Amino acid sequence: MNKGTDDKLKITFLLPSTGIGGGTRAIVRFGNKLIEWDHKVRIFCRNDIRRLRDRIRKTYIRLVYSRAPNWFNQFRGGISVYDELNPDVFAPDELIVSMCAQTTLDMASLPDEVGIKVLYCHGVEIENWDRMLRGWQLPFPKIVVSSHLINIIKKETGQNILGVVPDGIDQSEYFPSVRETQRHGIGSIFGWSQSKNPSDIIRVMKMLRERLPDVPLYLFSSGKKPPGLRGVSFTRLPTVLQAREIYSRCKVWFLASTKEGFGMPILEAMACGCAVVSTNSGGPKDTIQDGVNGYLVDVGNTGAMVHKIVTLYENDEERKRFCTNAMKTAQEFTWTNAADKLEGYLYSIYDDKIS
Repeated sequence: MNKGTDDKLKITFLLPSTGIGGGTRAIVRFGNKLIEWDHKVRIFCRNDIRRLRDRIRKTYIRLVYSRAPNWFNQFRGGISVYDELNPDVFAPDELIVSMCAQTTLDMASLPDEVGIKVLYCHGVEIENWDRMLRGWQLPFPKIVVSSHLINIIKKETGQNILGVVPDGIDQSEYFPSVRETQRHGIGSIFGWSQSKNPSDIIRVMKMLRERLPDVPLYLFSSGKKPPGLRGVSFTRLPTVLQAREIYSRCKVWFLASTKEGFGMPILEAMACGCAVVSTNSGGPKDTIQDGVNGYLVDVGNTGAMVHKIVTLYENDEERKRFCTNAMKTAQEFTWTNAADKLEGYLYSIYDDKIS
């Protein structure tokens, strides 16, 4: 969109933590694009390390995994950590964009005349369901990261959604990085949260080990390796280069989540030349066309998931057809396109408020 120089926006994104998750990465990418287009952008992060134990844990991880990506180091604007939001630091016409349930409630604590408040929902927070509903029910303009969230929020609140702003992907970072003859494995991303469905990931890996005993299996994660999972190569907090190589060494990549806001690993795997299989967990429906560029299976149906994975692994013709279509899909999801959509919705909200 990019209006004239006199119409540039002031934008503050509220993040729930100083963590290294996909949401942080997305906001850094969006923020940098908006700064590139001459908007004034900053990030406020909730203080999530108040306890001594948390500070020690984060310091340990930072030291041991010093090469892991730090998305904040890539941000070109200002970053602040807050315990409570101070109304005095926001302009009346500043767009304040919340990313989750807790930051939405923090935003709601500000006086009505402070800022232009926006909720950009990145997913269903199973562990924080009541708090999430309270945030959704607030009368703020709402944008979502994937289309399945529209009906969920409308059902729970009766409110309309302005539209969808998906995440993007940088294809200078994610592309096939090894020869096709070196692509032998099957992989997934592992998470300990309920929505990532760790028990089913472990179950699928064990079933694959029985069905395909000689096939390399890969997992990477921001958390610890699950105990008792033998014969699986596990990488904690991989660099982008490491993640790209893991994807590129896999013929098939799967996602077993129960709820997924967008499903960035699916898009990254597509860009790196994997065939993909995912649960029908929300976000993946916006990137996977079942039977064309991947497979969707019911949440919890590990037998169906393993069947689809093995089918693609053993049928090179079908796998390569899926991969060709999947790489075309990945090319559509650029950060520039996504940021342009976000900018358009923010201008619309701003203009409506100011008028």
